[in-house]
Amino acid sequence: MVVVLALACERHELPATEKGSSVERVTRGPRPTGATRWVRPLTGPGRESAAGLAHDARGEVVVALNSDAAVADFFGPLLNPRTGPVTPETFAVARYGTGGERQWSLSLPGFAEVLAVSARGRVFVVGRNVAGADLGGGPLPAGRFLLELGRDGVFIGARSLELLGVPDTLLPRHADVDGLGNLVLVGSLADAKRGRVPAAVKLDAKGALLWTYAHDGQGEAVSAAVDVEGQVYVAGVLQASRVRGAMDSQPFLVKLDARGRTRWERRLDTRSGRATGVAVQGQRVLVTGGFTAPLTFLERTCAVESGGGRGFVAAFDPEGTPRWLRDFGFIGTGLALDAQEGALVVGRYEEGDDLGTGPMTGVAGSRMNLFLVKLDRVDGVVQWARGFPREALGDADVVRDFVSLSTKGPGAVLGTQLGPVDLGTGRLEGAWEVFLGGFDP
Repeated sequence: MVVVLALACERHELPATEKGSSVERVTRGPRPTGATRWVRPLTGPGRESAAGLAHDARGEVVVALNSDAAVADFFGPLLNPRTGPVTPETFAVARYGTGGERQWSLSLPGFAEVLAVSARGRVFVVGRNVAGADLGGGPLPAGRFLLELGRDGVFIGARSLELLGVPDTLLPRHADVDGLGNLVLVGSLADAKRGRVPAAVKLDAKGALLWTYAHDGQGEAVSAAVDVEGQVYVAGVLQASRVRGAMDSQPFLVKLDARGRTRWERRLDTRSGRATGVAVQGQRVLVTGGFTAPLTFLERTCAVESGGGRGFVAAFDPEGTPRWLRDFGFIGTGLALDAQEGALVVGRYEEGDDLGTGPMTGVAGSRMNLFLVKLDRVDGVVQWARGFPREALGDADVVRDFVSLSTKGPGAVLGTQLGPVDLGTGRLEGAWEVFLGGFDP
């Protein structure tokens, strides 16, 4: 059963303060800071891109990034210069402690696409290698791989996804790990009649394929979240023709049971929008994304200016009942929940956009200004919002920004600076470099 939902749009006007080159606005009452704890520039002579970010149960953070040259942080080389035969692509995986201290890093041949970390600290990387590679356990064939590392970075295993039974047409976008160590991977699959369709696969802790899910509509799954019962929430975008020659793009959320069977589906009623992230904790399932055409339901409408866009966070309960929606910024690109009642959203805004606490300054004409907004996941009340002016250069649409929260509240952001940016500890120079930042609850 498919239900098209409409959710009320709410905005809050609150006093604001400005601090440094980034913009900080907070609500009245006890002051949650959102202050920058530390920043780690990950830089090199080549072009870097962020590939994934996740916390483990200890509050430590793991990152994955890609580059075509050596990369270093404050502690030294992260991605070493190539030696021996030249590989077309190279990626790095690294773990940082709660204070931003690097604990270990690995440099490997290939291209990282998806990162996930289990509560116990095991690291999973899904990626591709066009020529085949040895990631530590012997040669793998060309194509996509699943790499597993221990908490300390020690190699556990690497396998070909195709040899595990995962269709070779799957384009992975996101992954999550359940309490049993099973990996859920989502993206899109090629379909002879419908083009690409949203899809998900589940692999057990030993790599065996448990099930494959494919939606019956054209589109893409972009994010997944697994609850404590092993049920899977999949979010993304569906495309449909409402009138001849015109395609609608609609954000969707599907709940699957632990065996991959559909429990329910919800869609947001807009002709042009997409979901980019989903997270679940307790009695709330949150989805973020954006829309460039009005999102309406009966008498309530989320308006959008011509040629513009709005970001959103929508909340549901585990049965799919809508609870609230907030719209702010240009688009939400990711979100994470903590074990209390916090939700941290990362996204992009234009100068003057309201992030829930009033207009933010930014680089004029840029839709790549970076924001962080902390919400109460139960009722959606904005606790604080921060904006980081960032330029839009070149093919900025390929830039990915990631956010993660530890169970106790501190958050982290992994992203790409397209030009100079200040995350609260001073101006970072350069372009197409990666940054990692830690933030207070």
